[in-house]
Amino acid sequence: MKVKYLIFLLTLSLYGNTIFAQMSPPDFDAAEAAGLIKYDSESVIKKLKIQEDSIIILVSKHIQTYNQEMDNLIFIYGNTLKELENEFDRNVKIAFQNRDRSQMDGVKAKIKQTIPPIRYEVNEFEKTLNESLAQILTEKENNKWLKYQKSKKPSIGNF
Repeated sequence: MKVKYLIFLLTLSLYGNTIFAQMSPPDFDAAEAAGLIKYDSESVIKKLKIQEDSIIILVSKHIQTYNQEMDNLIFIYGNTLKELENEFDRNVKIAFQNRDRSQMDGVKAKIKQTIPPIRYEVNEFEKTLNESLAQILTEKENNKWLKYQKSKKPSIGNF
């Protein structure tokens, strides 16, 4: 009985190490996690199939304003986000070398502290953009816009 148990543990140990060795470190883009994305107005207009020139101009103007706000946030928080990415990468390497996930606890806490306030600002600008577009788009176009917007947003993890 003990021999079978020992063989089982040894097999499990070898199998577990093989799986761990095949895993690759996760990528982390802090700007993406914070929701700092910009939209291409030509793609939006094409996707929404807007034909009227006056609406095209207004949509482009609102998207351009939104993109400028995202540029401002990237400028303001750029160094912070880059430091966060670097710290994440360092800790991931250490965690993989030591096979110890607890190494990531500190950086996860820092991410949870840093990202939500930035994401809140992004959400406020998105809300403004969506309200502006809702006033000029038809209901069908607006629904397409919201669907398009959702498809462009990154899936945000547990941060």
